[in-house]
Amino acid sequence: MLQCKIDSKSMATMIGAHIELILIVTGALTAIALLQFIAPASVLRMIYGEAPTDEVGLAVARHWGLLTFLVGALLVYAAFHPSVRGPAMVIAVIEKAALGLGVFGTSLRMHPAAAAIAVGDSLIALIYVLYLAGF
Repeated sequence: MLQCKIDSKSMATMIGAHIELILIVTGALTAIALLQFIAPASVLRMIYGEAPTDEVGLAVARHWGLLTFLVGALLVYAAFHPSVRGPAMVIAVIEKAALGLGVFGTSLRMHPAAAAIAVGDSLIALIYVLYLAGF
């Protein structure tokens, strides 16, 4: 009989051994939000099926895209600079958990693209928490 056993130590070794690559890939995926800064109405329409048309709503959407891009850039930077890795990952966990809660805690979960992004961000946040907790 084939047994597959993964204990917390091997999981920690797996995450810790690949944290640089994990940060580069997840940071790059997060940085895709730059598209929302460039074209907020198009991106929000694609994700949520509608977009704000007023100047304030578009400005807030642009700002949100820029901030999310910066979190992604910070994660990539942290891959190469271990001294900022912990704080960068804490910021990302907060950002990603807030997005997940904001989507799953509201009717936004009915939008497939938004739900997929929230699932991805929630899984990334979980990986970061496991790494930070030493698992």
